[in-house]
Amino acid sequence: MSIRLIASDMDGTLLNPKARISEANIEAIRKLEQTGTEFLICTGREYHDAKAFMEAAGITCGYICLSGAAVYDKTGQAHKKIPLTPENAADVERIFNSYSITMDILTSHGRYSTSSREQKAKSVSSFLSRRTSSAAELEQSIRQYLDTVTFIESLESLPEHVTVFKVCGNDILSETVMEMKEAFSHHPELAAASSFPTNIELTNADAQKGIALKAYADLRGISLDDVMTLGDSDNDSSMFTPEFGWTVAMANAMPCIRDAAKYHTKSNEEDGVAWAIEQFVFGQKPEKRS
Repeated sequence: MSIRLIASDMDGTLLNPKARISEANIEAIRKLEQTGTEFLICTGREYHDAKAFMEAAGITCGYICLSGAAVYDKTGQAHKKIPLTPENAADVERIFNSYSITMDILTSHGRYSTSSREQKAKSVSSFLSRRTSSAAELEQSIRQYLDTVTFIESLESLPEHVTVFKVCGNDILSETVMEMKEAFSHHPELAAASSFPTNIELTNADAQKGIALKAYADLRGISLDDVMTLGDSDNDSSMFTPEFGWTVAMANAMPCIRDAAKYHTKSNEEDGVAWAIEQFVFGQKPEKRS
């Protein structure tokens, strides 16, 4: 059993706490070319967003985006897209409204939000303040983000030609997130997950990272025994099933990922992706966790 495909999450995994790809991670990924091992991004982010990070690092790769709702090869060709049905979206909106939670809506034509511009600015400021080094940089980042969002009152306000792939709620009490997941558990056609304890993300049940990764590996003729996955949060859970040969949890991972993983690596602050590549691809492969 060898490693032929490495599928890595981004936030909390490949990206450090400042939302950057470290030089050590970049060098380790580039080194994979020596072995023919393919590197693949598996993220909840949109394609253009994820690709911008990788292009800046000089890395060309394939992408599983929107938590599994869209798959792209390294040339940028879309191989599969799995949207929410109108009925799915209506159920999501009804449950969000019952908890008075605003929605961030990721679509075929950009990002929409049912929050106000002022409310979103406050939320984004809180999130980005941990990743920027100056007030001027923070202000610019907030403005750039808000310029990518179209603010609407409800899903009914979406243009007819827009397809919904993913709906997110952020800045939610963790207890409320758990209650919402329980409510969504009665809708088996939907998949509910979290990137961190105070958010919830909804996709089509068939649009999950692990499902998309299995299809991608099959398309590439790669056995799941030869696939290594790297992740840290609840929305990576579908990549941490026993079928995958090398499931590697970050040191900063949620307990559900640490418990499911066959192997562990260092944190995203300690270049954990690079450490895993060096250890499991190029170095002494440790014993699996019992």
